[in-house]
Amino acid sequence: MKKILIIVVLLAATKIYCKDLLMGTTTSLDDTGFLTEISKVLKADSGIELKWIAKGTGEALELGKRGDVDILFTHDPSREEKFIKDGYGTKRHPLMNNYFVFVTNKEKDIAAYPKSSVELLEKIKKENLIFVSRGDNSGTHSKERSLWKMAQIETDFKNYKEAGLGMAKTLNLTSELKGITLSDKGTYLKVKNKFGLEEIPLNEKESLKNIYSILELSNVDSSKKEDIEKFLKFMESKKAMKIIENYGKTEFKEPLFNVEK
Repeated sequence: MKKILIIVVLLAATKIYCKDLLMGTTTSLDDTGFLTEISKVLKADSGIELKWIAKGTGEALELGKRGDVDILFTHDPSREEKFIKDGYGTKRHPLMNNYFVFVTNKEKDIAAYPKSSVELLEKIKKENLIFVSRGDNSGTHSKERSLWKMAQIETDFKNYKEAGLGMAKTLNLTSELKGITLSDKGTYLKVKNKFGLEEIPLNEKESLKNIYSILELSNVDSSKKEDIEKFLKFMESKKAMKIIENYGKTEFKEPLFNVEK
């Protein structure tokens, strides 16, 4: 009788364990509270308990390579495509987007800044303004480096500072230093009032688009596959799309993310 009871308990524990999904993801999806909102609805719908490790995209991809997580949710298309090409992933699901924005302390005169990213970066370098880089190999850091490269500007000036921090902490540091940084718009909107920040308006948008994608991994425990399929089906459902389209609207008068068409 005891043996039967032990077997039943072990089977129950295994079933519960299989309902847990561990995701490697970006700090912006954690900092904005989006994953907390999604995970509540996911659990109510499917019983799946979504847990996550929030890192810069570079570190998140490394978690995927090592098989330390079951799935990834990141925002660096070129590295994601290489990740799949190198055999670590099987499929990329572009799900939603927002835009990268340059932000600074709200006490600064934003009218004094140029309206293009190239001219803004030129001004930062020429005048040795404080620029706070994520400096953490994240998706935002990757985008920032690509913008400096596009502008053909070297980041060898004295006031170029690498924070090595997540997005929210980098924004806090930027405010304290009265510097400039690049942020995803979602995290910026979430913390701008708390840290006293303001967006530097630019006359460009598509070049600053920020796409978030879910990546399926090549080497996943077979016990997780059914729940991964359920998770993907949920994230591409009308219910999840509605959450994406409305998340942040009430508080910020605009959503923090948009559904990727």
